[in-house]
Amino acid sequence: MSVTTHVKAFWEHFLTKEEQIRTDLAEQNYESLNQIIETLDEKVSEMTGARFFVESGYDDYEMTFDTGPNKTTQYLCEYVKALAPESVKKGWIINSCLPPMSQKAIQACLKIKEYEYYINDFYVFYEINEKNQSLEAELYCPGYHLIGNDERKKEMSMYLIETAIGECAYEAYLSRIASIDEPKQDAKFCNLIDFYETIMKIVEQKDWRTYDRPIDIYSVYQPIQDFASDSLRKDMKFIFTTHPLLIEETIENKNDVLSDLKAKGGEYGYIYYNNLFRSKEDAVFRQKLSKKLDRTFTETQTANVIGGAIGKSYSYIDCIVYDKKRFVQIWKQIQTQIKEVDLHYLQF
Repeated sequence: MSVTTHVKAFWEHFLTKEEQIRTDLAEQNYESLNQIIETLDEKVSEMTGARFFVESGYDDYEMTFDTGPNKTTQYLCEYVKALAPESVKKGWIINSCLPPMSQKAIQACLKIKEYEYYINDFYVFYEINEKNQSLEAELYCPGYHLIGNDERKKEMSMYLIETAIGECAYEAYLSRIASIDEPKQDAKFCNLIDFYETIMKIVEQKDWRTYDRPIDIYSVYQPIQDFASDSLRKDMKFIFTTHPLLIEETIENKNDVLSDLKAKGGEYGYIYYNNLFRSKEDAVFRQKLSKKLDRTFTETQTANVIGGAIGKSYSYIDCIVYDKKRFVQIWKQIQTQIKEVDLHYLQF
């Protein structure tokens, strides 16, 4: 079964439970709600690798796919959001990754010996790294001095900060996280509850790049290797990707990332063609073609572009494919429509 088939089946099941979920949220009938959400959470976990929860505000109903940092999971959850029925899109706020200060953050509790600490008990001391457009953060908790394991405190700090500011800001703007046992003197700081707003104020003031989703965050690499090879994927000079681990594993001939997506009904692949210009114009052409292909893939709900590369002989456009059968049909049409180059597709 394809990713598309799994996603459509999930939404069909959700629609049969939606009315009861809304009722349980309104009436705070958490025993009934938890039973329904437990089943949906299992389906989401199997389908994407994410966790799933719902919450309600004054007049809003909200669902969240808690992806963590796994890029395959993030792509899949964004696809789940894209395929949501129109009635769900109109009636719910759909978070394809963990947002800032969700129910998960509000309920987060750290128990240290006989003490309990909540989000508002933590303070973040931070430094701004102008060059990298990021922050270095140190989290202080009054109870941290009671924990002797520094690595454990760091893990707790990473989890709590991620929970408080959401996945996108966490990946986009934090370059280092540590824990401290005592407050720092003469350092910028804020309550953990306010850290997301603090970050975004800095981003706005300093005109840093902004991101709507963690899958919009690109990394750029220049491989250290001999470019004498003209063979596929061996000639790459510049790589740009939203999935660094995929690039690392494919270069090293590993397949953990590939196997994970395959088990969920999808595949990673790449489009390639011979460079036309053997100059900087190849980068411009590749970028325009990449955007054009991504629009087609998005409109047909078959795939998405996730990065690419420019090589000595070839240019590459990397993709995640959700529905291989439909993708092949669309791909044949694309090959006849694009006249400038001969396009080819291979699975990683």
